[in-house]
Amino acid sequence: MIRKATPQDARAIAELTYIVWQDMELEIVRRYEKETVIAALVKSATEVHYRNHIEHVDIYEVAGQVAGILIAYPSQYETTYEQAWQNLTLAENIQLETGTPLPVLEAECGDVYIETIATFPEFRGRGIATKLIQARLQSNPEATWSLNCDEQNERAYQLYRKLGFQEKMKKVLYGHEYRYMIYQNEGNAYA
Repeated sequence: MIRKATPQDARAIAELTYIVWQDMELEIVRRYEKETVIAALVKSATEVHYRNHIEHVDIYEVAGQVAGILIAYPSQYETTYEQAWQNLTLAENIQLETGTPLPVLEAECGDVYIETIATFPEFRGRGIATKLIQARLQSNPEATWSLNCDEQNERAYQLYRKLGFQEKMKKVLYGHEYRYMIYQNEGNAYA
């Protein structure tokens, strides 16, 4: 079942976000203990309007358990959401050379940016990511949707292509190469 996130989901959102950040090899996961980062991510999902705030998160639930998440928001707010990290009560304990965990602009202005799609390992291979993406795309068919796909993740790339995303450009984010992909509904006047 897909539903909007609630404050009770903050820990699961934090754990899944941590998995993604670990794959991205961000400074915060290299410098700080996992539980320190997860504690900050839990707070960022509810206390400040950060990227992973519950308002931006769809939850896929299996038997009452969070199996996966999708985080998306209008790209024009990306910088504002990122700067909200500075208002976290734990932020003063996490000093980063980059200032915030994700200081690089990832999305193109005007898109609705799908920042994170993640499932817990025990739920992978069940079509959860596909269902989360399809539900979000259907929620606003007029929008131009975007995401970044790691060049090394061929399985994800094939999934996004199958769902109708097309590669627009290459990007380098945090030392990794990504395909910036967009989706425009065929009925979208801008497609």
